[in-house]
Amino acid sequence: MNFLIMEDWAGWLLALFNFSIVLMWKHVRSDRKVVQAIWFCIILHHAVAFLNAYVGTVVGAEADAASFHFRGAALATLPVPEWTNGTGMVIYTQFLGSFYRAFGTSLFFGGELSVLAFTLSCVVLVKLVYLLDLGRFRIGIVLLFGLLPSAVIFRSVTLRESWQALFFLLSIYWVVRLRKRPGILIFTFMFMLISAFSMALLHNGLRVYAMYLILTGIYWGIFSRKKDFRWARHVRFLFVGLLFACVIILIQKIGWYLTVGEALEKVENFRKLAVTINSRTSYSVMLDTSSVLGLVKTIPMIFAQYMFAPFPWQVGNVKDIHVLLESMLRFVLLFFAVYSWRRSSAEVRSHYSFLLIVVLGIELMWALGTLNWGTAIRHHVPGYSVIVLLGAPGLILFMQRLHFRMFGRGKVSCEKNEQALHMS
Repeated sequence: MNFLIMEDWAGWLLALFNFSIVLMWKHVRSDRKVVQAIWFCIILHHAVAFLNAYVGTVVGAEADAASFHFRGAALATLPVPEWTNGTGMVIYTQFLGSFYRAFGTSLFFGGELSVLAFTLSCVVLVKLVYLLDLGRFRIGIVLLFGLLPSAVIFRSVTLRESWQALFFLLSIYWVVRLRKRPGILIFTFMFMLISAFSMALLHNGLRVYAMYLILTGIYWGIFSRKKDFRWARHVRFLFVGLLFACVIILIQKIGWYLTVGEALEKVENFRKLAVTINSRTSYSVMLDTSSVLGLVKTIPMIFAQYMFAPFPWQVGNVKDIHVLLESMLRFVLLFFAVYSWRRSSAEVRSHYSFLLIVVLGIELMWALGTLNWGTAIRHHVPGYSVIVLLGAPGLILFMQRLHFRMFGRGKVSCEKNEQALHMS
């Protein structure tokens, strides 16, 4: 084990870099509490990466994570680097292989690459928190995002989820910035496209979702602005129309474009093939694409099971209890997200509406391609950051009210925070 630790010099350097990278942004390093909260979360992620590399395979890193690592290690041994335009799995293994080739093959180093993506996600999340005027809830949001047990594991081993979450959150950040600070529109728009494109490279399903996110982001970030926009209405129509056309043509050229019918057909074929694999955690509802009524009946049920299964009567072992608790937390966060959306108004409500649309969109995409809650818990990782961003402020205010009612102090301060949340 001591020899392995000495051999993994790149992993240990990256582990130290993950701590220091937080200090590269002034608005982050100037807030000691935020830095401490992020570092605490990073320590737990480092611990998982260390245990998985030197002690034994952690729960959740047995199948895909090990497969990605070994494939990446095999690619690193090739005399010439291999880069092909394939599936998200192929591209991710090529990504790992390129780093293994440069710095040495190491399971710990591979895990630390995922921790790097998590660390960058924390920075983007904090920037988004301030952009949405939620700075007073920053510590709670960071801790809820960074300490979810399943996400700590999946973001600390050689899985794609950590990078998917980073590029999804980065895409959201650039769209929100596009709306709130449209001064450098072209550069912001290009950064948004690059982030969405990078996310799409990591999974075939995300290629379809990236088109939805880009088009939604363009409309909300540019066209739906009602004030502080100097362009005439017909000019905005023309500009947004051109952007839509360019995005669709680009997606068609690289072979990512799918009609709704083609997408549903692919989903149906996948689910028919996957259902032949017996699993204790499988859902009981299948997608019915035979008619519009069949879709209307089955999609909501599939979505509900994906979001909140296992239900109490489906719990069969200790692992199921853990998944149940995380599902309950997700339900609570979504409840407070919708509650905050209903209580808000004007521009704040517009931001909540956009974030709800994009996060429910990515969760629906995962739901259609997921048949059991064992897989679903991994697929929840990319969108979890936005669910926390939306629901954590309301949950924190509720806990403060509950505490103040029990101990009878601070009521005025709590009410001011709640009013500021809905009016900022």
